[in-house]
Amino acid sequence: MSHHHHARTYWDYRHLPNILFVHYNDLKADLDGEMRRIARFLEIEVPAGKWPMLIDAATFASMKRDTAFLGPEMGTIFEGGADRFLYKGTNDRWRDVLTAEDLALYEAAATRTLTPDLKRWLERGAASGVVPK
Repeated sequence: MSHHHHARTYWDYRHLPNILFVHYNDLKADLDGEMRRIARFLEIEVPAGKWPMLIDAATFASMKRDTAFLGPEMGTIFEGGADRFLYKGTNDRWRDVLTAEDLALYEAAATRTLTPDLKRWLERGAASGVVPK
């Protein structure tokens, strides 16, 4: 199954109370806020004094630094292991590595398989103006 199919199956049920959409762009823009939103959704009470440590541990820089703690299975799951999976932590790199023809194929597939709102959300997260509810 394609990523588009996978995303669409959840998008169609985004109104259900047990589904929460989280986008990497939103985590990069407001890690603290997104972590607190996820904790509220999961009904996890986090002591106020723990938040700074948890937020720091969830930054890309911390995860990249601590790849050894992610475990040896990362090499099995991801070609190149944790170092390759946690490569740069930047957004939209895919647009810079694809050719114009590749991008045209993506646009055609996205138009065919995604709703306009889902396409915008997948590409940009909350910055798209789409709130998956």
